[in-house]
Formats: sequence, C-alpha cells, structure tokens
Amino acid sequence: MKVKSKKPTKQRKALYKYKKHQRSKLLTCRLADFLRDEFGIKRIPLRVGDSVRVCSGEFRDFEGEVLEITKNLRVKVKECVFDKADGTQFHPTIHVSNLVITKFRKIGKKMDGWRSAMIEKKSGFIWGEELVGPKKGEKGKGKGEEE
Repeated sequence: MKVKSKKPTKQRKALYKYKKHQRSKLLTCRLADFLRDEFGIKRIPLRVGDSVRVCSGEFRDFEGEVLEITKNLRVKVKECVFDKADGTQFHPTIHVSNLVITKFRKIGKKMDGWRSAMIEKKSGFIWGEELVGPKKGEKGKGKGEEE
C-alpha cells in the first residue's frame, strides 16, 4: 500500500495508520550473505529477538539483538547505547534500511513457525529438500501437448 501524496505530513499519517500486516511488509530487512546463501532469499521481515548488524550511521558495525520495533519503522538495538548528560543511558532508534539480519530468533532449538513458513514461501524450498520443478533448459508440457 503506497501513499500517493508527496506531502510529508500525509506520508507520516499513513505510516502511523498502517495495520500490522501492512507494516510487516515495510519492516523487511536484508539478510547477511551467509544466511542468503543458506536460505535462498534476500529479505525477510524483522522481528524482536533477531540479531542484527548496523551497516551505516554512528553505530556502524555494531551487532546486537532487536529490543523493540517502534511505530515509525525504527528499531532499538541492545548494543547501541547513548550516555546522556545526567548519566542515564538510552537506546536510539535506527531505521530498518540500515540493518542486516545476522541471526534469527529461535524458540528453544527450533525456528518459529511463522518465520519458517515465510522462508518456505519466499524461497520455494522445504527444509532439507528442494522443490522439484522443470529445469531451466527443459520446456514444460502445455495444453494439448502429448508425449
């Protein structure tokens, strides 16, 4: 769902009014190269508990766990901390586009069901075995074609 208006106020308003299933699409984050090779996908929605690496900004090359995802598509990372003048610490928010997922959140020893279903749907393979389909050189049988 895209906002047609170019006005920043209307853009922000639309961002706040997105429903959760629409916001999930906007929270899509890149995968690290080794995860990309393993699962065969480039991007997947970010979730609380994932480990991420910051790619740009003041906290570049910091790695940490996602603590919170705010309403305006910003993420709070555990390792990224500012010290305030009064001695307290706070976690600044970082935009999703500046992050790379390095490790998925796991429940026990397994990946959560939603995430595994999402990976299967996007990559087209089931854990441990690939889906069998026509190879690039082969032509599929169409209507009316016989052996």
